[in-house]
Amino acid sequence: MTSKIFRYLLIAVIVFLALSGIFGGVSLIADSSGSNLQLQLNLLESTLFSSYLIPGIVLLLFLGLLPSFVAFGLITKKRIKIANRLNIYKRKHWAWTFSLYCGIILVLWIDIQVMLLGGGYTLQTVYALIGVLIIILTLTPFVTRFYKKKK
Repeated sequence: MTSKIFRYLLIAVIVFLALSGIFGGVSLIADSSGSNLQLQLNLLESTLFSSYLIPGIVLLLFLGLLPSFVAFGLITKKRIKIANRLNIYKRKHWAWTFSLYCGIILVLWIDIQVMLLGGGYTLQTVYALIGVLIIILTLTPFVTRFYKKKK
C-alpha cells in the first residue's frame, strides 16, 4: 500500500508539472511579451532574450511535454527504444530515470531564473520545492523497487 502511495504521488506531481509547464509555455509562446502572465519585459534585461518566446519554448518542451511523456511511462511502463537509449540507469525503467531528469531540470530552471532575474518570488520557491519533491519521491525505495527492470 505504501509503495502505491509514493508512486501515485510521484505521478500526480509529474502531471502537475506537465500541466503547468504546458500552460506557461503556451502562454509565453502565444504572447511573448509576457503580459498575459503578468510578466514585465524589463525582467529580461540581464538575459540574452528580448522576449519570452525562447524561454516559453524551453518551458513547453522540458517542463511541459517531457513530464507528460514521463507520466505516460510511469503509468504504463511501456518500453520505448529511444527513451531506453537516453536512460543512464539501465537497470531501471526509463520513466524512473526520466522522472529524475524532470526533477533536476526543474531545479536547474529555477536556479537559472534566480541567477538571471533575481529571486524572492513565491512561485520560484514553490517550484524549486516541487523539483526536490520529484527527486525525493523518485529515489524512495518503494518507487525505485517498482521501476526496477526484470532480468
